Amino acid sequence: MDDNEINKIKIPEGDDGTLSFLKLPPNKASRRFNCRETTQQQLTNKTFWIIDFIKDVDTKFGKNRYLVKIKENKDDSEGKAEKFFTNSQDINIYPRRTREKTGFSA
Repeated sequence: MDDNEINKIKIPEGDDGTLSFLKLPPNKASRRFNCRETTQQQLTNKTFWIIDFIKDVDTKFGKNRYLVKIKENKDDSEGKAEKFFTNSQDINIYPRRTREKTGFSA
């Protein structure tokens, strides 16, 4: 977002001090998944669909992690999607193989 775009943003009255209150538009160059976060432990012995993923995500726990977006059923609504971060080599292979086999690009 450049300075001209920032200057055009109107700040609503009654500022509550939160960033969401500012209603800033998302950075179009940045990808993210707006869904509930889960953990790998909660997914143990469950089946799910990999819907999307982002590789090389840096977190406070380390660098070059995957952020994986999943759904329990392929046709579930976006509201039922979940995401998790992983650095597990056992899990990271699935998004890579999905891309190789289907041309899936993330």
